[in-house]
Amino acid sequence: MVKSLDRILIPIDVSEPSSLDGTLIKTLPLTNAVLLGYWQIPDQTQSEQARDQFEAKAKQRLQAVTDRFTDQGVESQTRLVFTNDRNQSIDTATNEYGCHSVLIPGTESPPSGVARGIVLIKPDADLDQIVTTLEALFVESDVELYLFYTAESKDEHLYDATEYMLRGLADRLNELGISRDRVEWEQSTEGRPIESILSHVVDFDFVVMGESTPTLRTRIFGTVQSKLATETEKPLLIIRTNN
Repeated sequence: MVKSLDRILIPIDVSEPSSLDGTLIKTLPLTNAVLLGYWQIPDQTQSEQARDQFEAKAKQRLQAVTDRFTDQGVESQTRLVFTNDRNQSIDTATNEYGCHSVLIPGTESPPSGVARGIVLIKPDADLDQIVTTLEALFVESDVELYLFYTAESKDEHLYDATEYMLRGLADRLNELGISRDRVEWEQSTEGRPIESILSHVVDFDFVVMGESTPTLRTRIFGTVQSKLATETEKPLLIIRTNN
């Protein structure tokens, strides 16, 4: 088992029933999952007040999800929170349970045809961990992958270096069994990176990326991750560094 898939945190919005039918949730070979049931509350609302009002319903919905995973042979741990900062709750639980990845299930239904995933690449991410995770997930599928790097800099030397990096990643995936006809790559220096990412993501069925700050183990959510989680309905897999 690739380390990034050994223990995965899955945040579940228990303020409404969850179907969990997104592309990645059906692809991941889960063995150990931490199910974080969260109920988003307004800033002015106290968590104790929300818990008193909604705890019974939230527990019932979280248990329904837990039972589904248990029936599939997944060892699950659960936590229920009432929070006005979902991202902070995810960060906290990810670290406390020692999770190696976070899966935001998304709300989009899986495609009827071949699934297409965009893989957001940045040089300071754990590229080896990302590549081996992609192999474990998709080598025996027909899923198509799109490696994407974006930056504001138009420095020619940086552009050449990132092109070399992207070509190298595509070559390595090919060596691992994900053929080149299933992998495309692109780098962009047009516009602000976050805007470029959001404009590209709409054309894909799911997103894979590394954590925000690999050298700071207390955070997995950064600006890009937060934007993707709140402004799209795409399933999002965030892979932590392998240390």
